[in-house]
Amino acid sequence: MASTPHEIEVLQWREDRAKRLRDEEKSWLGLAGLFWLKGGDNTFGSDGKNDIVLPGGPAKAGVFHFVNEQVSLTAEAGVKITCDGKPAPIRPLRDDQQDKPDFLSLGRFILVVIRRGSRTLVRVWDREHPLRLAFKGIDFFPYKAEYRIQARYNGYAPFKIVQQKDIIGETHDLKMIGSVEFELAGKTYRLDAEDAGDGLFIAFRDQTNAKDTYAGGRYILTENPENGQVVIDFNKAYNMPCAYTVYATCGLPTPENRLGIPVEAGEKIYAEH
Repeated sequence: MASTPHEIEVLQWREDRAKRLRDEEKSWLGLAGLFWLKGGDNTFGSDGKNDIVLPGGPAKAGVFHFVNEQVSLTAEAGVKITCDGKPAPIRPLRDDQQDKPDFLSLGRFILVVIRRGSRTLVRVWDREHPLRLAFKGIDFFPYKAEYRIQARYNGYAPFKIVQQKDIIGETHDLKMIGSVEFELAGKTYRLDAEDAGDGLFIAFRDQTNAKDTYAGGRYILTENPENGQVVIDFNKAYNMPCAYTVYATCGLPTPENRLGIPVEAGEKIYAEH
């Protein structure tokens, strides 16, 4: 039984996270493909001769046209592809870096154009993906109150540019808006933080990675700092999407965000990874 309001909050956060992975159609556990687009026409469908081979559906579903950094779609005659319940747009498709990306529905599949650095790709979800349907939950370290830490926030003026690598080999310029400084196990540590809109986003590595937690690292969200202070709750440290699928494009923690101690709190490695 939870003994404090904070522990109750953490346990509810865990339940909500598991529910999203289990129930949402665009769960990371539902990803079924990630395809690099080449310039020109990219055919897609379940036939192995297509450029993009889907794990089901029509043999020939259509063509993605990638021209002048824009992607448009032509559906095969008789194949129904919709966007928000309407016929797929004739105009260039909005990718995931734009407001209101165009999520395309093709039977049980959902497709969207994504951009990562110099790459343009198509991401595919399967509403009937067996990994999502068989999901049994997430494993966490036991709750520990001492991992909820009051940290000092130091803003950059106005931000610091760092180089971040992602899991597919791209390198990005990343804006760090400040750093958080805190004490843990008798020593002082510092992590760079990105702007999450309504708080801070922190990617970090520690000495539990590849043992008890995902090898690539974990993420944390905080509330907005106030008066130079912010709370970091490692009980809410969570796996990056790549812990659940080979079709994610996770940004990896920078060298500056590597802690030389084990952080035995938050989400553990996913058993099915």
